Amino acid sequence: MTAHAVLVGLLTGLAACAPEPAPELSLDWAPAPHVAVPTADGPVDLTTLSGSPVVIQFASAGDTDAWAVLDDAIQDLQAAGATVLAVTVDGAETEAATAFGYAGVPLAVVVDGEGTVRGRTHPASGDALFAMAGPVLAEADVARTVEWRGAETLDALIRDGGVVVAALQEPSPVAHALRIDPDLFSAQDLPADLGTPLAFVGSSAAVRAASAAGWGYVSVFVASADGALTPVAGQLPPGLDEPNRQRGVRG
Repeated sequence: MTAHAVLVGLLTGLAACAPEPAPELSLDWAPAPHVAVPTADGPVDLTTLSGSPVVIQFASAGDTDAWAVLDDAIQDLQAAGATVLAVTVDGAETEAATAFGYAGVPLAVVVDGEGTVRGRTHPASGDALFAMAGPVLAEADVARTVEWRGAETLDALIRDGGVVVAALQEPSPVAHALRIDPDLFSAQDLPADLGTPLAFVGSSAAVRAASAAGWGYVSVFVASADGALTPVAGQLPPGLDEPNRQRGVRG
């Protein structure tokens, strides 16, 4: 299992269960149009959002079905790292909408962090809308993992958003640590994002850290008493199986 499992496993599940995915529109990758995107909160310049995926939906104000689709997907899209823009096409907004390919029917567009239009679809459901954006979101998730340069101390890992896992029965010596029962430890106890840096403390830290690395977490460490970190390679100890779950933000 790799960091792609955060979203890629989800996309496989969606393909299997979605009864009628929204039809994809044929589109070669191309730079996003250099137009301000009009929203209810004012015009948005996509260049100010570079570095993160953007999902834009264009539809008329009275198209309740299209906005219901976006409402179903918006929390999951945002949780996966996308900026979501809603554009009602009822006047001056038409120029920007047309530049993105709008032709009178609801249109959703995904733009990657480098400003390239990577997909368009007529959104038929929240799942289909999320699936259209999924590959770009997965790439961004992996890129964030690769960009993390690591840390040499426990304090630095915590400052970078890592999680301390206390694999012990007694109270943790580290404040706000994720405490687990070392005898009942499973993948379900850990953060869903495989890119989250993990530092294990406690008497069974080395064994439990090896389990986490074996389950696909890409930045796993054992912390010593003085806070120094030792990286751990992935290896599942005997008796521990691969986790049986799909990790993602849509159920």
